[in-house]
Amino acid sequence: MRRLFLTLTLLSGLMLAASFLGPLHPAGDTLAVFRPLWAGVMALSALAAGLSGARRLGAVALILALGGSAPMILGAMRGDEAPARVDLTLYSKNLLATLADPAPLVADILETGADVVLLQEVSDSNAAILDLLRETYPHQHLCRFSSRGGIAVLSRWPGEAVQCSPMRGMAAMQVASPSGPVWAASIHLTWPWPYAQGAAVRAIAPLLEPMRGRVVIGGDFNMVPWGYAVRALGAAAGAQRIGPMRATIRVLGLGWPIDHVLTSGQGSTEIRPRLGSDHAGVVARIGF
Repeated sequence: MRRLFLTLTLLSGLMLAASFLGPLHPAGDTLAVFRPLWAGVMALSALAAGLSGARRLGAVALILALGGSAPMILGAMRGDEAPARVDLTLYSKNLLATLADPAPLVADILETGADVVLLQEVSDSNAAILDLLRETYPHQHLCRFSSRGGIAVLSRWPGEAVQCSPMRGMAAMQVASPSGPVWAASIHLTWPWPYAQGAAVRAIAPLLEPMRGRVVIGGDFNMVPWGYAVRALGAAAGAQRIGPMRATIRVLGLGWPIDHVLTSGQGSTEIRPRLGSDHAGVVARIGF
């Protein structure tokens, strides 16, 4: 039994360590999605190994497991930092390409009073939502990467510049807000390795670097907050993720926090209903 516990400790420890290697290879981010599992197995097997005699190794492994899971624990405990002044209200949503009825979502967006709306999975079948929102958000920028994979930025305020990433991943528009120009970027990454998430991050990051200043980034990152992909795009734009970790989609029966808002300012977030999509919406109130 001691050998079994030691083997589990070693294997889960290797997976935990490899989950931090996202900067070197995108497979690291795939492992990072399951970092709570690796840390939990390592902690339990280390504790069991200690009880069965290998106390020194078990204690070291337990400390490493707790240290590896600390960012997740702190992220879950972190509260919102409400800005002293709200300069921009943002609504971000993965529509679901097969969304049947956009009317409830349109009503929810209007109810929040959002100034900028970031949409992902704008498809041929749900693109009517753009027309339904055009009266309130007349300034619209759509990057149509496929019939199911469009990404859009909608704004109350005039758009001064627009950009699309070379591969599916980002639509961005600089908007003339009353408090000054703001870059708003809508993100939709693929699933992590072996899919093309790493390639998308490498293509998008250089486009974000010139946007430093007032910037908001939101969307479906298909990556947990502690993953390298989220941190890399934030670092490129000089932006930080805001709000506590909250599940925005259910996969394999579990809730996963993969829809995020990052900004160069401060802000608070709230989760909105799914309203026909498989993703919850995220509303952020941001001050610069």
